[in-house]
Amino acid sequence: MRTIGFFLAGLLALSATVSAITPSGSDFQQLQGNFLVQLQATPAFKALSSSEFGSHLLETITTLLQTGGTFDEVIKLLEELKNNLETEQLADNSDFTTAKASIEGDIKLNREKAAKAVQEYGDATIQVKNLIVAINDLRGKLRNHKKQLKSILDQRKSLEASNAEEQREFAKRNGEQRQVIEVLGTLITDLTNKVLNAQGSLSLVEQKQLFDQIDKIGGHSPISVLVDLTSTFDQNTVRLIIGKLERLREAIKATLAADEANHEKSVATFKAMIEKLQELEDDIRNDEEKSKVQLKSSENAKISETERKATNELLEKQSNTAREASEAQLEVATDNYESRTADRSRSIAIITQVIQLLKASEQEQQQPPAI
Repeated sequence: MRTIGFFLAGLLALSATVSAITPSGSDFQQLQGNFLVQLQATPAFKALSSSEFGSHLLETITTLLQTGGTFDEVIKLLEELKNNLETEQLADNSDFTTAKASIEGDIKLNREKAAKAVQEYGDATIQVKNLIVAINDLRGKLRNHKKQLKSILDQRKSLEASNAEEQREFAKRNGEQRQVIEVLGTLITDLTNKVLNAQGSLSLVEQKQLFDQIDKIGGHSPISVLVDLTSTFDQNTVRLIIGKLERLREAIKATLAADEANHEKSVATFKAMIEKLQELEDDIRNDEEKSKVQLKSSENAKISETERKATNELLEKQSNTAREASEAQLEVATDNYESRTADRSRSIAIITQVIQLLKASEQEQQQPPAI
């Protein structure tokens, strides 16, 4: 409303100027006085006087006319004031439109930021939940790895203990069988050389030597019985006994060979099982290392997602606060703009009414009086 104030001041200043240059004859003053009396008596003048702006404007115009201002001068000034108000309104429209667009842009931007933050917060929340499940699974997997490795270690110890026992039993069994084969060979040789070839029988000393050999493989074995019989049987019987001893020796050799072959297979099986366990252990340890790396990565990801969750929660609050502030700013700016616009519209309407009233009054004043 600064424009209105300036023009009201301008009207008052003009009244002084007009008073100085306008004739001050009694006829002219009487004409103006009669016009003001008639103007103030009209309904329009009374309606304008009811508003603060209209009242001030009419007072100023009255003062101007009373001090010698002409209708044309006042009307010209009022029209200029009206034009300035309209120009000011156009500028205010443009400024408000620009400001409104800027504020609405901020509101839209902050609304989008808040919506995106909500989406990010939701995504991060889901990621945190998924990572917690993954971390628990990986920790369970690592515990299972430890159990598997312990089981493999126990199996290895059990296999190694069984293999060591089998090695001891085999060595003992193999040594005994070889000793029997060796004794049988000695008996067969001695019986052949000293009984059959010599066409005689064993002396007491030779019998004692044979039985000493037999004692090495067990003094009460069937072999000792057979040899004992050779001291009383004839040569044919001795031949039969030697044949049985040879067959026995061959049977024991066959048993020894089979036992050694089975032992070799057992050793090969043991090595294969140890290798298989080693491969399984290597696979588990490799998987364990991968699980540890995945666990570390998942834990770091959980920290990052938790931070992202907190960041977007704060960003949502900040964006909503900024949006609410912009909305409040827009509301204030809109209220002020609408208030200014309403004031200007009322002022323009009042000025228009005053101009119309002045023009109508001027025309009436210029008409000759009826006879």
